[in-house]
Amino acid sequence: MKAAGFIVSVGMLCAMPVVGCSTEDGSAQPVTSTARGGSWGSGVPDTEQPGAGGPTIVPDRSPPVIIAPTTPGPRPTGAGAPSSMPGTTAPRPPVATEVVSLVAVDAAGQPANGFTVTSPTPVGTLDCSHMSPSRSATTTGIYECGASADSANVCWAAPDRASLLCANDPWQRGLRLYTVNPPVADIGKAASPEPWALELADGRHCRIRVGGAWGGRSDGLVGAYSCDGGSDVVLASSTARTAIDTSTSTWLVKVGPLGSGAPDFPAPATVAVRTAYFAAKG
Repeated sequence: MKAAGFIVSVGMLCAMPVVGCSTEDGSAQPVTSTARGGSWGSGVPDTEQPGAGGPTIVPDRSPPVIIAPTTPGPRPTGAGAPSSMPGTTAPRPPVATEVVSLVAVDAAGQPANGFTVTSPTPVGTLDCSHMSPSRSATTTGIYECGASADSANVCWAAPDRASLLCANDPWQRGLRLYTVNPPVADIGKAASPEPWALELADGRHCRIRVGGAWGGRSDGLVGAYSCDGGSDVVLASSTARTAIDTSTSTWLVKVGPLGSGAPDFPAPATVAVRTAYFAAKG
């Protein structure tokens, strides 16, 4: 069946979606959901130059772990409880990461789910002679081609295959129209898709890296996603397949700055992922 808007996975069948599901073998599964169209707030900065202007080095300290806010807990009762004690604060259980597959272009080649085509139209011509499946797609039919400066890593083809509509991010919901010559052929699906964009538990928006020159760190970690709200980026080991720890229903990432050369920085913070966005064909 063709998806009218979004792909909903088995995680939607959970009885209590805020805590995720488990498979028969006991492994955690993230929550998935449908999504809504319309405006999603501001976008993210230029993905090619994170931390432009040089990072700010903060004093060395233990890295924070950001999972969820806290909520008032019950007063202790029973033997051993203090005779007079105000309500304490206890952490909420970690909230399962929501996984959303966005369909920005429908089967007729028209923008869908709140996405619109931005000016100019077309933006230009993409070189798709070395095209590949988008690494952020959960279905076939999503393209990645062109130079890194084009940021054409999440693109849907028009029915005539002579043009591509490439998405900026899930929040601004803009599509750039490119012509392609010759027309693109059918494309498969990446074996291990990586999220196109992340919304972190602290509200920051992060978009997957698309090439470009980024800074470094003395601990060898490299940038994987650029984020708004400062100079921090999502970090990963230079040899890792992914920057995201998906071993539990609450996905986690390491976040910290990059600098010119290989400067010393404190250990990165561990931050929970509130929502992970993938792309899908309508």
